[in-house]
Amino acid sequence: MKSTIYKYPFTAILAQEDLKLCLLLNLVDPSIGGVLATGDKGTAKTTTVRALSQLMGEEFPFVNLPIGATEDRVLGSINLEALINQKQTVIDKGLLAKANSGFLYIDEVNLLNDYLMDVLLDASASGGYNLEREGISQWQESRFCLVGTMNPEEGALRPQLLDRFGLSVTVNTPDQIAIRKKIAMLRLTYDSDPTLFYKQYEAEEQDIRDQVLRAKKRLHAIKIPDEVQEICARLTLKYQVEGMRADILLLKTVRAYAAFMNESQITEEMVHIIAPYVLAHRSKEYTPQKEEETPPDDSSSEQTSNEQQQTTANKDAFQLPQSVQSGLKFMTRHTAKKKEVSLDMLDQYIDGRNYETFVEEIAVSSSVKKYMATGTFEAIRKRITKRTQTNVVFLVDTSSSMTKNTQIAFIKGIIERTLMQYPGKKIQYAIVGLYQHTARIIQGFTTDSKQILKEVYSLRTGGKTNLGAAFFKVYELLKSISFKTVQLFVFTDGKINTGSGSPFSYAIETYKKYLSKIPQATIVDTENGFVKLGRSKEIAAQLQLKYLSISDL
Repeated sequence: MKSTIYKYPFTAILAQEDLKLCLLLNLVDPSIGGVLATGDKGTAKTTTVRALSQLMGEEFPFVNLPIGATEDRVLGSINLEALINQKQTVIDKGLLAKANSGFLYIDEVNLLNDYLMDVLLDASASGGYNLEREGISQWQESRFCLVGTMNPEEGALRPQLLDRFGLSVTVNTPDQIAIRKKIAMLRLTYDSDPTLFYKQYEAEEQDIRDQVLRAKKRLHAIKIPDEVQEICARLTLKYQVEGMRADILLLKTVRAYAAFMNESQITEEMVHIIAPYVLAHRSKEYTPQKEEETPPDDSSSEQTSNEQQQTTANKDAFQLPQSVQSGLKFMTRHTAKKKEVSLDMLDQYIDGRNYETFVEEIAVSSSVKKYMATGTFEAIRKRITKRTQTNVVFLVDTSSSMTKNTQIAFIKGIIERTLMQYPGKKIQYAIVGLYQHTARIIQGFTTDSKQILKEVYSLRTGGKTNLGAAFFKVYELLKSISFKTVQLFVFTDGKINTGSGSPFSYAIETYKKYLSKIPQATIVDTENGFVKLGRSKEIAAQLQLKYLSISDL
């Protein structure tokens, strides 16, 4: 009996979240048309794509097209044995036909010869091709998702084929020591025993597979609001994308994303999450840094042009003040007279205990023994106690207004001292930060305090304050975490000036919808100027959250 040879599990692959998401969205909606992954050598591009075929099982067509494949192998040919011996005309399907309703994968796609590239373009456009052989003409269905990987240093891709990839991702080499160590050790473990390694991830693989299948079923039930359609149209016009393919793909992909995330409606933030994958390879003008500035509300009116220039100058050269770097004291400026205050850190607000949850399982041994004694089967259940560690999330407002009075420096010092309070505790920390017009997960959950500190030290200020997007990004981070173990700290001055509709109201409604089940959340007010608007206190009041002023720390 032939033993199963397991590929590296899809869910065990680290530091490739963008590529993994794009591949999964193509599984949810194959009409998106595939993914192009470009980037450094040795970054698991091929491993990630191959792992996808194992994830979905044998029923899912996954075909590898070598760049040196012959025409007969790609398009198909007449089976000579059947023609000679059985006097029957039998077509041996080519790789393009075998990929129908599945994925067609090409490594080093930029090195594909011009003829095969033309065939791919024709098949991709028409959903199939005519196989012409020895007087026989037969239509071959070939509707596939095209997945290509390439190193741009080895040559560019023809624009016609580039546009055929629904989504594109740039894959970078991980630069975090902790991540590199973990990736290397996981690979060594897999190489030692692939079967045992796969079994450790089998449940996670099944969970992702089920999530994809559920998303496929509910895909077409998700409505696309008119305002989302308008946002997509404005984006493609703004970045001067030729044709209508980008508009269609933006709508398709954001709908697939909503289905995959088990959301019933599409939001503006989802569009901004998806837009780079659709637009980056279709527009020379596209870059997230070039988003149009929205008119500031009254909360940002106190910022002067000099402060904005200071923000730009400090983005790359920002250093923590020495008093904060020491982790002992910092200078507050909330009164006309400077006052030195000892750091009484957030540790007094963090509950570092383990949380207990209970599940019931069948006690197999006891149930069998009772059956043997009585002849009647009755399942005896046992109660299992599971201990779950604390999950602390730091949501940091890194917008331009945080440069004033060096609030960002205070935040860095506060987080540093907080981490130092629990050197032996297995508390998981994560960081979410603002990013241009939206937000991003800066560091996922980890118990590695050194890694958290590295990310904290690298925080830079700039851009607008979209707290609604940040709250939604926290929700994404917590998808697989029990909310009752979460403690959220939101560092912000409350000067929200971008987001859907009324930015302030949007932030409030987003929190209520997605994060209201978090039992312990604190707004840390970073506003410390002479004139205070009190927006952070208003946020805390409307959401009924704990309120803490940075001047109290």
